[in-house]
Amino acid sequence: MLLCLALRAEAQDAPHEPVTGLFPAIGIHYGSPLRASAALGMLVDRVDKGNDGFIAMLEIGQQGFGANAGYFHLFGSFGSGYSLRAAILRTGDEPWTAAEHTTYVGVQVHGMLIFGVGGRVGFMRRISHADNTQHDTIVPVGLSIGY
Repeated sequence: MLLCLALRAEAQDAPHEPVTGLFPAIGIHYGSPLRASAALGMLVDRVDKGNDGFIAMLEIGQQGFGANAGYFHLFGSFGSGYSLRAAILRTGDEPWTAAEHTTYVGVQVHGMLIFGVGGRVGFMRRISHADNTQHDTIVPVGLSIGY
């Protein structure tokens, strides 16, 4: 009789629907090729999947601007995690390790150790015309706080 009551109670549970949340994302970065930069974007968190989801960011720096989008995953509640993103970048007058006034596309990996502090590294290929053939590919690296 007790077994039947337990089955009946379980059958009355409401169906579980995927839960998503929309959250702002901010970041401050320092590294190549933009030097100092600030990023602003959105996280679409799939709460039912364990703090992972979609991230999209716009970034403005001293020597250019860019945009990126991809997947993120957070571990626990201390701001550690990683993201994998597709990125596009346009350089300005004096970028570090990149051609001036050039557009690049590629991928980035962003890791956060604790409280959002971490770094990022990427691989990008030039897609616009440049006066010289240097910097056809770049490996942007940097330190970051936030996303």
